[in-house]
Amino acid sequence: MINLTYTNYVNMKIREFFGKYEKSVIFGQNIVSGSRISGLGSELEKIDGVVTINTTNSENSLMGLGFGLSLSNVPSLFLMKQHDFALLALDQLTNTNNLIRNQDLAAPFILLFVIMDAGYEGPQASLNSLDEFASLTRSPVYYLSTLKTIEAAFKNASKPGLHIMALSQKRMKQKTEKSNIKTMEFSECILYRNTSNNNVYPVAIIFYGSDPSMVENMLSQVNNEKSIDLFLMSQLVAIDHNTDLFNEIKKYDSIFVIDTGKSDIHFSTETAWRLNEEGIKVKVFQRISNSNWSEVSEDQIEFTQEQIMEQIMRSY
Repeated sequence: MINLTYTNYVNMKIREFFGKYEKSVIFGQNIVSGSRISGLGSELEKIDGVVTINTTNSENSLMGLGFGLSLSNVPSLFLMKQHDFALLALDQLTNTNNLIRNQDLAAPFILLFVIMDAGYEGPQASLNSLDEFASLTRSPVYYLSTLKTIEAAFKNASKPGLHIMALSQKRMKQKTEKSNIKTMEFSECILYRNTSNNNVYPVAIIFYGSDPSMVENMLSQVNNEKSIDLFLMSQLVAIDHNTDLFNEIKKYDSIFVIDTGKSDIHFSTETAWRLNEEGIKVKVFQRISNSNWSEVSEDQIEFTQEQIMEQIMRSY
């Protein structure tokens, strides 16, 4: 795992995942030619039992292909260059999925795409609206944001049905690092526990997003006297009452919910509302729609880590 980028690691997990099946199909544009989607498609044609198909740009039909393979008990992966292209297949993702999801889907169908969040790509290559996809498909949406969330995504994707995975463009070329922080895994998230005194739970961050670089930078700057725990969402859901995760979060005096998605309606808002009902102090940071989203511009988040840290320090 030394010197692996996130692209390398996701590619490795794809090869591991499909290497366990006798027959499966991986398809998408330029997955076994050209850049192979910046390396995500590297050596997929060498997996035993896998049929790899370089396809045309016909996303709606290709999504139907994935559902058809699942109906035939053949696992498949639609490897898509960018999240924006999935808009062309929303009819299949919603209506076809609703029609066959309850009884007919026999194998996993994975849709894996890149969130184009590096900026200057233009308004047709900057979609970051996973909340809408989670709501419309009512299928699991996974953040491929750290080693542990990537592992959790592919573990959960063994179940039959549609699974959506999202990788940040900014994250793709970054080197993976194994965290030495103590972790606790839940079905919805990974808890990175920095708190040294297990009987004191002052502050925690709940992070929704495909690129957690902001919170990683923040946590690296916090000294031992004022530690912050991180609940890093691995799946895009509102955290339910009466779950082990919700009960763990309730231990904290203050919660900061950070969401870097571009949706106007957020699952993170529902989480914050449920915590507020329990009398927990919650501060929410979410992106605000503006004219820059419809221009060729830097994809600049509308709040800064300095603004968040200022609020956090006030809570101690």
